[in-house]
Amino acid sequence: MKSLRLKRNWSQEQLAQFSGLNVRTIQRVERGNKVGSETLKSLAAVFEITVSELLELINKETQPAKASQKTAQENVTDEQLKNAKEKVKLIKYFYGFCTFLTVVFIFFMLPNYNNGENFGSLVAVFLSFAVMIAGFAFYVFEPFGDKWEQKKLSQIVERDEHKNGTDTK
Repeated sequence: MKSLRLKRNWSQEQLAQFSGLNVRTIQRVERGNKVGSETLKSLAAVFEITVSELLELINKETQPAKASQKTAQENVTDEQLKNAKEKVKLIKYFYGFCTFLTVVFIFFMLPNYNNGENFGSLVAVFLSFAVMIAGFAFYVFEPFGDKWEQKKLSQIVERDEHKNGTDTK
């Protein structure tokens, strides 16, 4: 359908106007997402073709994109999938842990404030919770993990190559 639209030099906004549809609907159709029969009838009428011709054209245009998505998914190894699932599970536990500590602090610690009498212990508990969350965040999100290390190594090598390149001139 995108090819028909471009052949007429129409923008998505113009096609939406002509067909009486929303621009987001036009975008969904061009991506190959499922749409209703009324949408297809409106678009077919604007392009002066049948609905079946429009469907055939949409399928032709979106098939390469869908095929590349499938091959990308097929290229994922079992090991990568397993690692990704473990990472997602860790992130889920992290958010659950943060929620738990927040609930504990709000419902059990704050009511014991007693006009500042227990302020020191509240601060100590808050700081210990913050340290636990920060430690778990470092473990889960690995801000200085393998990706960071690879990036830093490539930056240093690139800088050294650039430095050596300018020294020889």
